[in-house]
This record gives sequence, C-alpha cells and structure tokens, in this order.
Amino acid sequence: MYQYTKYRINTTDSFKADDFPKVITELTELNNALNDLSETYKKEIVISFLKKHSLDSDWITANPELTGLITSGTFTTGHMESLFESSQTNKEFQQQYESFILQTIL
Repeated sequence: MYQYTKYRINTTDSFKADDFPKVITELTELNNALNDLSETYKKEIVISFLKKHSLDSDWITANPELTGLITSGTFTTGHMESLFESSQTNKEFQQQYESFILQTIL
C-alpha cells in the first residue's frame, strides 16, 4: 500500500515557518507544555522523537519525565512528524526545520 505524505517538499524548497501554520500550532502547544520541565536533553529528545520516534537510553535515564510524556501520545505532533517525513529528500530543508524547532524549544 502506498503511503501518502501530508506535505509536498521539493528538493529545492527552503523551510519557512509561515508556510506551515499547523506545525507552528503543534510546536507552540508542545513548547508551552514542556516549558517547566528539566532542560536535560530536552531539545535532543524532542527532535529525535519527532524525526525518528527513537530516544537514546541515556536521555531516558536522565530525563524520565519528559521522555515519558513525549512517548505517551499526550501531545499532538502529527504535523511536525509528517513534515520531517515529507522532507527526507531535502536535507537542507530538514536542517532549517530542525534549527527552527531548536530555537523555539525553551
């Protein structure tokens, strides 16, 4: 069965946050919910989960509250995850998107 992506990202596209309002909404809500949690590996955990659904065991040990929350399905992240998936053939776009997330996460 062919799996469709939510976004069409061409190999020459650049990430522009304003083009993805649903992604921004999810990221804002996630950031607000994580604001008071430990900073230990916070950014790494968020990026790794959104990008690959995998977490380093050291991160899980160091920040069990965040890793528990992020993997529990508590947060709506479908658009953020789909944008990573949809941009797999455009590494520059992915890097720009990842940088935007890292700058946004407090």
